[in-house]
Amino acid sequence: MATFEAQVEGLTSLSIDGSSAPTQTELTQFLTDGAAEVINAMPAPLKFLCATEDTFTSTAVGSESETLESSSVLSVTRSDGTIDQPCREIPAVLRGKASDSDDMIAATATDPVYYIYNGKINALPASGSCKYLEVNNPTVAYSDSAISNFPDEYEYLVPLYASVKSLQNVLGSRSSNADITTALTAINTELDETQAVCDLINTQVDAAVVQLGESATQVDASVDTALGAITTAAGRINTAVQLANAEFDQSDALLDLGEADSEGDVNTALTAINAEIDECLTIADDAHSEIALANAEVDASKAEVVLANAEVDKMAAEVDLANAEVDLANSEVDKMAAEIGLANGELDEAVTLVDADIDTATAAINTAVDRVNTAVQLANTQFDSAVTSNTAEDIELASSHVNAGNGFISEANAAISEAQGFVAEVSARVNQVNAQVGVANGFIQTANAYANTASGFNSTAQGYLATANGYGNVAQGYINNASAYTRTAQGYIANANAYLSEIQSKLSIAQAYSNEVNTRLAQARTKREESQARINAGNAYLAEARAGAEEVSSYSAEVNARMAQVSGYGQVVSGYISAANGYANEITNKISIAQGYANEVGTRLSVDNAQYAFYEKQQAKLQLDYDKGIQILRGG
Repeated sequence: MATFEAQVEGLTSLSIDGSSAPTQTELTQFLTDGAAEVINAMPAPLKFLCATEDTFTSTAVGSESETLESSSVLSVTRSDGTIDQPCREIPAVLRGKASDSDDMIAATATDPVYYIYNGKINALPASGSCKYLEVNNPTVAYSDSAISNFPDEYEYLVPLYASVKSLQNVLGSRSSNADITTALTAINTELDETQAVCDLINTQVDAAVVQLGESATQVDASVDTALGAITTAAGRINTAVQLANAEFDQSDALLDLGEADSEGDVNTALTAINAEIDECLTIADDAHSEIALANAEVDASKAEVVLANAEVDKMAAEVDLANAEVDLANSEVDKMAAEIGLANGELDEAVTLVDADIDTATAAINTAVDRVNTAVQLANTQFDSAVTSNTAEDIELASSHVNAGNGFISEANAAISEAQGFVAEVSARVNQVNAQVGVANGFIQTANAYANTASGFNSTAQGYLATANGYGNVAQGYINNASAYTRTAQGYIANANAYLSEIQSKLSIAQAYSNEVNTRLAQARTKREESQARINAGNAYLAEARAGAEEVSSYSAEVNARMAQVSGYGQVVSGYISAANGYANEITNKISIAQGYANEVGTRLSVDNAQYAFYEKQQAKLQLDYDKGIQILRGG
């Protein structure tokens, strides 16, 4: 099989050696990191293929000596003298209790335990021969072609991981180009020299003006005009050259910033998003617990109302017996029975509300909270992937993950709003139950008053009515209990609503960080585009300077023609003008050289941009292949 270096070169089209980007040393680190990440993603059965067995003798608590190489321990056994007994893991804080033979959780030879404390592993009881399986992350060199203690079917993921990191390294190295910097420096040098030559032109023209001043009467007005135009054109050349110089300096500065200048801010924002979403998961669990408690209180309230209804039924039976004993009490008893019937109606309706509407609403709240939990977990996964993609400088994939995370956050917000609606409905229904229980209480109190009046008509009826009054008091107690349960349920529901509001606030914070991520990811593209615009602007100023130089030459030709008409001084002036014209030709040459360097910068930028885009696409494809392999490995 080919070496891992050859596999990475085949996947990336890179040539890797001791001084390349990446170097062979860096490739070894990428391969080692990839093997560790793949092992970490493996389900437990596969991790056994990556584990090695070590032995140690268990010691007393406080004398631990066996140091772990990793945090992944698959199994621990302790010999009881006959067989190796499996050890159960306990928290390190319980190690003292497990070593105390009088404690109920004390370890024994047939029921040994193990714990991990301060990076060391130990088993109890002490002085036993122990074995443990530990997953060790291998070191994978670029020259290797296989990995020991590693499942062959997933070995391909390691060079995939290293390929993604290698392309990320190449993209980082593309943030600057020494050839472009050299060309920009050469442009600045030529333009600086052009400014000096412009000063020489001005000196020659000034000398010519002095000579012409002595022959002003003989010189045509057109010469003065042409010389003025030459001076103006030379000034324009100077200005254009300075502006071009500034644009090329700006382009160089922008290129020096590189593609990764916003990477730290993006990773910081993505980490903040993950922190907020992790807190949302915890708060969602708290809200779920509060709703469960509220549901239990509502069930208890329902039971109390049912008991109260049974007592009222018994009360009605006693009242019927009293009616049979005393005819004179019939009118009062009838009134009392009417009040009890009304109370029964209110209590029956309250039971119906508790059985149907409130149970339905609380079930809907639980369902909505579960959806919030699921959406938040999915959003967390997307933002974790965005961190990975951004670290790999895959801006488009990172943006895709961020947008997907935002979609799940929106789903969570919608579920929260739905849950809050059902919470409001439960609260309203509970208030309605309380109101109906209060009305029923009023009816029962009225019925008790009628019973007291009727008790005066007959002593036998008094006994029945006294019994009925007792049932009414018991029912009143159940109703009071039901009211207490409903008030407690309202408290739990208010707590759950507060938790849901807190989740909404944290999701808003996560959304703000997500917007910042999108802004930061756009910065890298903007800087390269702005650099190209600066180069184009510099080229435009160079063209303007060249036009000015050509204008100087044109006016110089006109001045020479006019000076041919003047003898003596005209010959001297012509010499100055010829010198100025020579300097103008030199400016043209230097601007042409600068233009050539500018064209080289543009060409190299185009090549860099094309290579950058190719490596970006290749990295994105390899990242997708790697992510797919990891999902398969995890059973997704």
